[in-house]
Amino acid sequence: MAGMKTAPKTRPGNVTSFILEGSWPLDGFDQRELRRLSKIAKRNGVGIADVIYEAIESFVAKCEAEADLEEKVIKFPTVANRWRSMDH
Repeated sequence: MAGMKTAPKTRPGNVTSFILEGSWPLDGFDQRELRRLSKIAKRNGVGIADVIYEAIESFVAKCEAEADLEEKVIKFPTVANRWRSMDH
């Protein structure tokens, strides 16, 4: 999530950040990003936490797919490339 920022360290010691559903500290989100999450949640008929979970699942799936892609690439020996350059 692009709008996520580090929480400021100037918060007094007696202030606790708001935690969404016991898992998500929301003090790292700016107002614009929270409104965006809220719009997506309302449009999909789900809660903000569900939107966050879905985004994380999507990101993890993308990372796994990219990692699997490396294993599927066929690497040809460099000898074939030299042969091709000698042909021209």
